[in-house]
Amino acid sequence: MRLAAVTVLLAAAASWSCADGYPASPSPVVPSAAPGAHLRVGPSDYHETPMPAPDPVADPAPMPAAPVTISIVGSFGAAAFAPNPLQTSMGAAVAWMNADATLHRIVLDDGTLVGTIAPGQTSAPITVSAAAVTYHCTLHPSMVGTIGDPAVAAPAPTPAPSPPDDYPPPGDDYGGYY
Repeated sequence: MRLAAVTVLLAAAASWSCADGYPASPSPVVPSAAPGAHLRVGPSDYHETPMPAPDPVADPAPMPAAPVTISIVGSFGAAAFAPNPLQTSMGAAVAWMNADATLHRIVLDDGTLVGTIAPGQTSAPITVSAAAVTYHCTLHPSMVGTIGDPAVAAPAPTPAPSPPDDYPPPGDDYGGYY
């Protein structure tokens, strides 16, 4: 019986440090401390709290807006797209649906490729990133269209330049030429 008590005592002494009364094995969590500081966290001091699961009723994920569709209805001019111009706001998703019997390749005038659209197919939606966007079909160059924001007014036309007030009118002294 004495041997069993000594064995238990030795086992307990091996797991404790005599210097500070804490377990000698390292803690699973070691917080950062300033050099020279004596900070220890024991295994029972660390309790992980799980994050609550999101509540799908209280925090529904926003549904992406369905893209606005431009129909390709022909192969000639601005009338080949319906509606044209498309009135929508910046940030809207737009897709092209080929209701024509011919293959079309739609490209924004800034160089962004919408795609080659076979008859009966619809392009992947793109996001309108400017207040006004123009596009065309590279296979049928007369096919042109515009996407614009009705809230953004068209810029005022630049006035024609006028000569300064002290500028003499053409006269006979120069033969009408300057």
